Amino acid sequence: MSIERVKWWEEQVQLVSSHTPVTHTQVTAKFEPSKFARRSSLDVEQQINKVWEAKCAQNPRLYNGDKFRLAGWNNEEGKWVLHIGLTCYKDLCGTNLAQNYRWIQEKGTKDFGNMQAYMSDPIGVGVVVMTCDGFMVVVRRAGWTGEYPGALDRPGGHPEPDRVLNIDSTSTLGHSSSTLNDVVLKEVWSSAAQEVEDEVGIPKEQLRDITLLGVLLNMEAGGRPSLEFFIRCGLSSSEVKEAYERGCQSEAEETTSLHLLPPPTVALISKFLYPPPPTVNCVASESSKCRKEGKEREREAKWVVEEATPALKGALILALHHHLLPTTTST
Repeated sequence: MSIERVKWWEEQVQLVSSHTPVTHTQVTAKFEPSKFARRSSLDVEQQINKVWEAKCAQNPRLYNGDKFRLAGWNNEEGKWVLHIGLTCYKDLCGTNLAQNYRWIQEKGTKDFGNMQAYMSDPIGVGVVVMTCDGFMVVVRRAGWTGEYPGALDRPGGHPEPDRVLNIDSTSTLGHSSSTLNDVVLKEVWSSAAQEVEDEVGIPKEQLRDITLLGVLLNMEAGGRPSLEFFIRCGLSSSEVKEAYERGCQSEAEETTSLHLLPPPTVALISKFLYPPPPTVNCVASESSKCRKEGKEREREAKWVVEEATPALKGALILALHHHLLPTTTST
Protein backbone atom coordinates (compact mmCIF):
# COMPACT_ATOMS: atom_id res chain seq x y z
CA MET A 1 0.00 0.00 0.00
CA SER A 2 1.36 3.38 -1.03
CA ILE A 3 0.88 6.22 1.48
CA GLU A 4 1.44 9.74 0.17
CA ARG A 5 0.56 13.36 0.78
CA VAL A 6 -2.44 14.71 -1.08
CA LYS A 7 -1.59 18.05 -2.67
CA TRP A 8 -3.91 20.93 -1.89
CA TRP A 9 -3.46 24.65 -2.23
CA GLU A 10 -4.52 25.67 1.27
CA GLU A 11 -2.03 25.70 4.15
CA GLN A 12 -4.71 25.12 6.80
CA VAL A 13 -4.42 21.34 6.58
CA GLN A 14 -2.06 18.66 5.34
CA LEU A 15 -3.54 15.45 3.98
CA VAL A 16 -2.12 11.94 3.81
CA SER A 17 -3.81 9.11 1.96
CA SER A 18 -3.41 6.02 -0.19
CA HIS A 19 -4.50 5.57 -3.79
CA THR A 20 -7.79 3.99 -2.72
CA PRO A 21 -9.99 4.12 0.40
CA VAL A 22 -8.71 1.82 3.13
CA THR A 23 -10.79 -0.93 4.73
CA HIS A 24 -10.53 -2.16 8.31
CA THR A 25 -8.52 -5.22 7.25
CA GLN A 26 -5.89 -2.98 5.62
CA VAL A 27 -5.09 -1.13 8.85
CA THR A 28 -3.23 -2.25 11.96
CA ALA A 29 -2.22 -0.48 15.15
CA LYS A 30 0.93 -0.50 17.23
CA PHE A 31 -0.13 0.63 20.69
CA GLU A 32 2.93 1.42 22.79
CA PRO A 33 2.13 4.12 25.38
CA SER A 34 5.74 4.66 26.44
CA LYS A 35 7.30 4.65 22.99
CA PHE A 36 4.64 6.81 21.35
CA ALA A 37 4.09 9.32 24.15
CA ARG A 38 4.91 12.98 23.61
CA ARG A 39 8.27 14.17 24.90
CA SER A 40 8.49 16.08 28.16
CA SER A 41 10.35 19.30 28.93
CA LEU A 42 10.26 21.52 32.01
CA ASP A 43 9.32 24.70 30.16
CA VAL A 44 6.66 22.92 28.08
CA GLU A 45 5.17 21.30 31.20
CA GLN A 46 5.11 24.65 32.97
CA GLN A 47 3.21 26.15 30.06
CA ILE A 48 0.72 23.27 29.99
CA ASN A 49 0.00 23.72 33.71
CA LYS A 50 -0.39 27.48 33.33
CA VAL A 51 -2.78 27.17 30.39
CA TRP A 52 -4.82 24.49 32.14
CA GLU A 53 -5.15 26.50 35.35
CA ALA A 54 -6.40 29.49 33.36
CA LYS A 55 -8.94 27.39 31.46
CA CYS A 56 -10.23 25.73 34.63
CA ALA A 57 -10.62 29.14 36.26
CA GLN A 58 -12.74 30.28 33.31
CA ASN A 59 -14.78 27.07 33.23
CA PRO A 60 -15.06 25.16 36.54
CA ARG A 61 -16.85 22.31 34.73
CA LEU A 62 -13.73 21.55 32.68
CA TYR A 63 -12.11 18.19 33.38
CA ASN A 64 -9.14 16.28 32.06
CA GLY A 65 -9.50 13.01 30.16
CA ASP A 66 -7.28 10.50 28.40
CA LYS A 67 -7.06 10.34 24.61
CA PHE A 68 -5.20 8.21 22.13
CA ARG A 69 -2.16 9.91 20.58
CA LEU A 70 -1.17 9.49 16.94
CA ALA A 71 2.63 9.45 16.87
CA GLY A 72 2.95 8.51 13.20
CA TRP A 73 2.34 5.77 10.68
CA ASN A 74 4.09 3.59 8.15
CA ASN A 75 3.45 1.02 5.44
CA GLU A 76 4.22 -2.50 6.58
CA GLU A 77 3.46 -5.64 4.59
CA GLY A 78 0.83 -3.84 2.55
CA LYS A 79 -0.97 -2.42 5.57
CA TRP A 80 -1.30 1.07 6.99
CA VAL A 81 0.20 0.86 10.49
CA LEU A 82 -0.88 3.52 13.00
CA HIS A 83 1.56 4.30 15.82
CA ILE A 84 -0.63 4.99 18.84
CA GLY A 85 0.19 6.19 22.33
CA LEU A 86 -1.71 8.05 25.05
CA THR A 87 -2.18 11.73 25.80
CA CYS A 88 -4.83 13.83 27.54
CA TYR A 89 -7.08 16.84 27.06
CA LYS A 90 -4.96 18.97 29.40
CA ASP A 91 -1.89 18.41 27.23
CA LEU A 92 -3.92 19.21 24.12
CA CYS A 93 -4.92 22.59 25.55
CA GLY A 94 -1.32 23.44 26.45
CA THR A 95 0.28 22.36 23.17
CA ASN A 96 -1.79 22.03 19.99
CA LEU A 97 -4.38 24.58 21.10
CA ALA A 98 -1.91 26.99 22.70
CA GLN A 99 -1.38 30.34 21.02
CA ASN A 100 2.37 29.72 20.81
CA TYR A 101 2.15 26.19 19.42
CA ARG A 102 4.72 27.09 16.77
CA TRP A 103 7.32 27.65 19.49
CA ILE A 104 6.62 24.17 20.84
CA GLN A 105 7.01 22.72 17.34
CA GLU A 106 10.27 24.60 16.81
CA LYS A 107 11.55 23.27 20.12
CA GLY A 108 10.64 19.74 19.07
CA THR A 109 12.53 20.16 15.82
CA LYS A 110 15.56 21.57 17.64
CA ASP A 111 15.63 18.97 20.42
CA PHE A 112 14.56 15.82 18.56
CA GLY A 113 14.34 16.60 14.85
CA ASN A 114 10.58 16.10 15.15
CA MET A 115 8.30 19.12 15.23
CA GLN A 116 5.52 17.07 16.87
CA ALA A 117 7.71 15.63 19.63
CA TYR A 118 6.17 17.78 22.39
CA MET A 119 2.68 18.01 20.91
CA SER A 120 -0.32 16.21 22.38
CA ASP A 121 -1.68 15.17 18.96
CA PRO A 122 -4.80 13.31 20.15
CA ILE A 123 -6.50 11.15 17.55
CA GLY A 124 -9.71 12.68 16.26
CA VAL A 125 -12.16 11.09 13.86
CA GLY A 126 -14.31 12.79 11.24
CA VAL A 127 -16.92 11.27 8.96
CA VAL A 128 -18.24 12.14 5.52
CA VAL A 129 -21.73 10.60 5.61
CA MET A 130 -23.79 10.02 2.45
CA THR A 131 -27.47 9.09 2.66
CA CYS A 132 -28.98 6.42 0.44
CA ASP A 133 -30.45 9.13 -1.81
CA GLY A 134 -27.10 10.87 -2.27
CA PHE A 135 -27.29 13.71 0.27
CA MET A 136 -24.23 14.64 2.34
CA VAL A 137 -24.63 15.19 6.09
CA VAL A 138 -23.18 18.41 7.54
CA VAL A 139 -23.72 19.85 11.02
CA ARG A 140 -23.22 23.29 12.54
CA ARG A 141 -21.10 23.32 15.68
CA ALA A 142 -22.62 24.78 18.82
CA GLY A 143 -21.42 28.18 19.93
CA TRP A 144 -20.07 26.89 23.24
CA THR A 145 -17.63 24.42 21.68
CA GLY A 146 -13.98 25.24 22.18
CA GLU A 147 -12.91 24.89 18.56
CA TYR A 148 -14.52 26.60 15.56
CA PRO A 149 -17.79 27.48 17.32
CA GLY A 150 -20.67 28.04 14.90
CA ALA A 151 -18.82 26.61 11.90
CA LEU A 152 -20.06 23.89 9.53
CA ASP A 153 -18.41 20.55 10.13
CA ARG A 154 -18.63 16.85 9.47
CA PRO A 155 -19.77 14.63 12.37
CA GLY A 156 -16.76 13.68 14.46
CA GLY A 157 -15.10 13.34 17.81
CA HIS A 158 -12.53 11.11 19.50
CA PRO A 159 -12.05 7.42 20.25
CA GLU A 160 -12.05 6.96 24.01
CA PRO A 161 -9.28 4.96 25.74
CA ASP A 162 -11.38 4.42 28.86
CA ARG A 163 -13.84 2.34 26.84
CA VAL A 164 -11.22 -0.38 26.32
CA LEU A 165 -8.29 0.28 28.65
CA ASN A 166 -7.42 0.37 32.29
CA ILE A 167 -5.16 3.41 31.97
CA ASP A 168 -3.23 2.66 35.17
CA SER A 169 -2.08 -0.71 33.86
CA THR A 170 -2.67 -0.18 30.11
CA SER A 171 -4.38 -3.57 30.02
CA THR A 172 -7.60 -4.24 28.22
CA LEU A 173 -10.92 -4.53 29.94
CA GLY A 174 -12.06 -8.11 29.40
CA HIS A 175 -9.34 -8.93 26.86
CA SER A 176 -5.91 -10.52 27.04
CA SER A 177 -2.91 -8.26 26.57
CA SER A 178 -1.99 -10.13 23.38
CA THR A 179 -4.97 -8.56 21.63
CA LEU A 180 -4.23 -5.02 22.86
CA ASN A 181 -3.38 -3.67 19.41
CA ASP A 182 -6.56 -5.13 17.93
CA VAL A 183 -8.71 -3.78 20.75
CA VAL A 184 -7.28 -0.26 20.39
CA LEU A 185 -7.72 -0.32 16.61
CA LYS A 186 -11.31 -1.54 16.99
CA GLU A 187 -12.09 1.38 19.31
CA VAL A 188 -10.49 3.88 16.94
CA TRP A 189 -12.31 2.46 13.91
CA SER A 190 -15.71 1.95 15.55
CA SER A 191 -15.66 5.45 17.04
CA ALA A 192 -16.41 6.86 13.58
CA ALA A 193 -19.87 5.27 13.45
CA GLN A 194 -20.35 5.92 17.17
CA GLU A 195 -19.84 9.67 16.68
CA VAL A 196 -22.36 9.75 13.82
CA GLU A 197 -24.94 8.07 16.04
CA ASP A 198 -24.14 10.30 19.02
CA GLU A 199 -24.21 13.58 17.07
CA VAL A 200 -26.79 13.01 14.35
CA GLY A 201 -28.96 10.22 15.73
CA ILE A 202 -28.43 7.73 12.89
CA PRO A 203 -28.42 4.20 14.37
CA LYS A 204 -25.09 2.44 13.90
CA GLU A 205 -26.80 -0.49 12.19
CA GLN A 206 -27.76 1.92 9.38
CA LEU A 207 -24.10 2.85 8.76
CA ARG A 208 -22.17 0.63 6.38
CA ASP A 209 -19.18 0.46 4.03
CA ILE A 210 -16.91 2.30 6.47
CA THR A 211 -13.60 3.18 4.83
CA LEU A 212 -10.66 5.34 5.87
CA LEU A 213 -10.04 8.24 3.50
CA GLY A 214 -6.77 9.33 5.09
CA VAL A 215 -5.13 11.34 7.84
CA LEU A 216 -5.77 15.06 8.18
CA LEU A 217 -3.32 17.34 10.01
CA ASN A 218 -4.85 20.64 11.09
CA MET A 219 -1.96 23.10 10.83
CA GLU A 220 -4.02 25.79 12.57
CA ALA A 221 -3.91 23.54 15.64
CA GLY A 222 -0.26 22.57 15.65
CA GLY A 223 -0.67 19.65 13.27
CA ARG A 224 -3.49 18.06 15.25
CA PRO A 225 -4.38 14.75 13.54
CA SER A 226 -7.71 13.23 12.66
CA LEU A 227 -8.64 10.07 10.79
CA GLU A 228 -11.20 10.92 8.13
CA PHE A 229 -13.75 8.25 7.23
CA PHE A 230 -16.41 7.78 4.56
CA ILE A 231 -19.67 6.06 5.52
CA ARG A 232 -22.76 5.20 3.51
CA CYS A 233 -26.04 5.47 5.37
CA GLY A 234 -29.02 3.19 4.84
CA LEU A 235 -31.45 6.01 5.63
CA SER A 236 -32.78 8.62 3.22
CA SER A 237 -32.18 12.33 3.75
CA SER A 238 -35.70 12.79 5.10
CA GLU A 239 -35.22 9.92 7.56
CA VAL A 240 -31.91 11.39 8.73
CA LYS A 241 -33.63 14.74 9.23
CA GLU A 242 -36.33 13.06 11.33
CA ALA A 243 -33.73 11.22 13.43
CA TYR A 244 -31.81 14.44 14.11
CA GLU A 245 -34.89 16.47 14.97
CA ARG A 246 -36.04 13.89 17.52
CA GLY A 247 -33.07 15.09 19.58
CA CYS A 248 -32.50 11.74 21.26
CA GLN A 249 -28.81 11.54 20.34
CA SER A 250 -26.43 11.64 23.32
CA GLU A 251 -24.41 14.59 21.97
CA ALA A 252 -27.33 16.65 20.68
CA GLU A 253 -26.05 19.75 22.47
CA GLU A 254 -22.82 19.79 20.45
CA THR A 255 -24.57 20.96 17.27
CA THR A 256 -27.27 23.52 16.55
CA SER A 257 -28.46 22.45 13.10
CA LEU A 258 -28.29 19.74 10.46
CA HIS A 259 -27.71 20.47 6.77
CA LEU A 260 -28.39 17.84 4.11
CA LEU A 261 -26.62 18.83 0.91
CA PRO A 262 -28.27 17.53 -2.28
CA PRO A 263 -26.17 15.90 -5.01
CA PRO A 264 -26.13 19.02 -7.29
CA THR A 265 -24.68 21.08 -4.44
CA VAL A 266 -22.12 18.43 -3.54
CA ALA A 267 -21.08 18.27 -7.18
CA LEU A 268 -20.23 21.98 -7.16
CA ILE A 269 -18.21 22.00 -3.94
CA SER A 270 -14.96 21.08 -5.68
CA LYS A 271 -15.20 24.33 -7.66
CA PHE A 272 -14.75 26.32 -4.45
CA LEU A 273 -12.28 23.99 -2.73
CA TYR A 274 -9.67 24.27 -5.44
CA PRO A 275 -8.18 27.53 -6.74
CA PRO A 276 -9.83 28.89 -9.90
CA PRO A 277 -8.14 27.97 -13.18
CA PRO A 278 -6.26 30.65 -15.13
CA THR A 279 -9.15 30.94 -17.60
CA VAL A 280 -11.55 32.61 -15.18
CA ASN A 281 -13.76 33.69 -18.06
CA CYS A 282 -14.74 30.07 -18.61
CA VAL A 283 -16.17 29.88 -15.11
CA ALA A 284 -18.12 33.08 -15.61
CA SER A 285 -19.43 31.87 -18.95
CA GLU A 286 -20.51 28.55 -17.50
CA SER A 287 -22.17 30.23 -14.54
CA SER A 288 -24.14 32.58 -16.78
CA LYS A 289 -25.80 29.60 -18.48
CA CYS A 290 -27.02 28.05 -15.23
CA ARG A 291 -30.68 27.93 -14.53
CA LYS A 292 -32.00 29.60 -11.40
CA GLU A 293 -31.87 26.35 -9.45
CA GLY A 294 -28.31 25.77 -10.60
CA LYS A 295 -27.27 29.21 -9.37
CA GLU A 296 -28.89 28.52 -6.01
CA ARG A 297 -26.94 25.27 -5.71
CA GLU A 298 -23.75 27.09 -6.62
CA ARG A 299 -24.37 29.68 -3.92
CA GLU A 300 -25.06 26.87 -1.45
CA ALA A 301 -21.81 25.10 -2.35
CA LYS A 302 -19.85 28.33 -1.94
CA TRP A 303 -21.56 28.94 1.41
CA VAL A 304 -20.57 25.48 2.65
CA VAL A 305 -16.90 26.03 1.84
CA GLU A 306 -16.88 29.53 3.33
CA GLU A 307 -18.50 28.32 6.58
CA ALA A 308 -16.57 25.04 6.83
CA THR A 309 -13.97 24.13 9.41
CA PRO A 310 -10.52 23.27 8.03
CA ALA A 311 -11.30 19.64 8.91
CA LEU A 312 -14.48 19.59 6.83
CA LYS A 313 -12.68 21.09 3.86
CA GLY A 314 -9.86 18.58 4.19
CA ALA A 315 -12.29 15.66 4.50
CA LEU A 316 -14.05 16.78 1.33
CA ILE A 317 -10.73 16.97 -0.50
CA LEU A 318 -9.93 13.41 0.58
CA ALA A 319 -13.36 12.20 -0.57
CA LEU A 320 -12.80 13.90 -3.92
CA HIS A 321 -9.32 12.37 -4.10
CA HIS A 322 -10.96 8.95 -3.91
CA HIS A 323 -13.73 9.87 -6.38
CA LEU A 324 -16.45 9.34 -3.80
CA LEU A 325 -18.22 12.65 -4.44
CA PRO A 326 -19.84 13.83 -7.67
CA THR A 327 -17.98 16.64 -9.42
CA THR A 328 -20.43 17.52 -12.21
CA THR A 329 -24.16 18.21 -12.32
CA SER A 330 -26.64 16.99 -14.84
CA THR A 331 -27.97 19.50 -17.34
